Amino acid sequence: MGRIADREITIGVVGLGYVGLPTALLFFESGYRVIGIDSCNSVVSLLKEGKNPIGDSEFDDKIPPRQEKNWIITSSYSDSIKLCDVVIVTVPTPVTSDKDLDERNVLGAGESIFQNIPQKSGKIIVLESTVYPGFTRKIWSPIVLENGLILGEDVHIAYCPERYNPGDKHSTIAKTTRIVGSMSDEVGEFLASLYSSISEVDVIHVGSMEVAESSKLIENVQRDINIALVNELSMILPSLGIDIEEVLDAASTKWNFHRYFPGIGVGGHCIPVDPYFLIDQANEKNNAVQLISTARLINDQMPKHVSDLIVEIMRSHNLSFSESSILVMGWSYKPNIGDIRGSPSLDLARILSDLGIAISVLDPFVPKKDLPDFVKVVDDIDQIKGFDMIVMATAHDFFQGINWGDILSKMSNNIIFDGRRCLDLEELRQLGWSVYALGKP
Repeated sequence: MGRIADREITIGVVGLGYVGLPTALLFFESGYRVIGIDSCNSVVSLLKEGKNPIGDSEFDDKIPPRQEKNWIITSSYSDSIKLCDVVIVTVPTPVTSDKDLDERNVLGAGESIFQNIPQKSGKIIVLESTVYPGFTRKIWSPIVLENGLILGEDVHIAYCPERYNPGDKHSTIAKTTRIVGSMSDEVGEFLASLYSSISEVDVIHVGSMEVAESSKLIENVQRDINIALVNELSMILPSLGIDIEEVLDAASTKWNFHRYFPGIGVGGHCIPVDPYFLIDQANEKNNAVQLISTARLINDQMPKHVSDLIVEIMRSHNLSFSESSILVMGWSYKPNIGDIRGSPSLDLARILSDLGIAISVLDPFVPKKDLPDFVKVVDDIDQIKGFDMIVMATAHDFFQGINWGDILSKMSNNIIFDGRRCLDLEELRQLGWSVYALGKP
């Protein structure tokens, strides 16, 4: 472990997105030589210029201003892999249109890595991307053999699931407990020590890669199920004349109640995707997956449910679809970052637009180029005027401090719908807004 203490290990990070870039920066800031590899030329170019290519402003001032011996950014595997002792792969693992794991990114990264590893080098390749149990061994072992390498001798593979929560200033990479799964205890303990050198909390070797892979899936499946519960309650309780937020406030007084919040849908690259990996594997083994599948169905249908509520509200105010306009506040899938992957705002806006309603979007974190052509972009608060309704879709802190009285004076109609239950509804009502909210009668 002396090489870890002396920072004599070169770390390669493949995929410099929302997980890979913070990981690379943390190793660099901890004194390691880091080689970042990304196939996207624009990402490589921006990083070489010292600019942040991801939509998380926390890293705007953390990118090294120039390449140096301990910070190298490249798109070339042939020039970089041979220099690395450990390579960490953080490429996306989306689902296909059939809800199967799209393995192309991991497969492509593996092919590019293993063909550049010499025999007897003993390099360690770690996958952090979310996959189903057995995937790492299944997808990478054949590539190792194809390149004339002996697994466990010439090269080692391992799995360490990323648990990073972009935009969360408290649960940073350094402050999030990690687990490591590997093909041997020796490699597992080495990686636990390596990750511990950049961590303020525990890093635990849990045994096999399959245990670590399963753990990551279950963590996100559990959250998906809990969110589905409150989303379903947000549909049921208002019909009984009950506000879900009042119920959740009351239930939260019990010590073992875990509070989740309803919303217009579940976005991101993990929660709405990972359950399908487990569903697919269970189906292959003829196992029933009723609860997990139902939770996915509930969360996937939330944009349609919210659009139905909005349509009902508009009709109650005698608004014509073709003559009305709605401002969607928030396009990213979570607060205070610009990550739009899987954002339910897109589905909601598309449904409303297909009805003939003019849709505009205000999101201070999302650049105009990332928004679809069918929406009009509102660049700042001063441009809010003439709308019939505002729909709060993402609970950015930016929206909490705005002058709602001033905005009301510029509206064509006074309707506001809180799809994230993040606003002070009583204050808005006193200002003269006609207030509606998800889960509220």
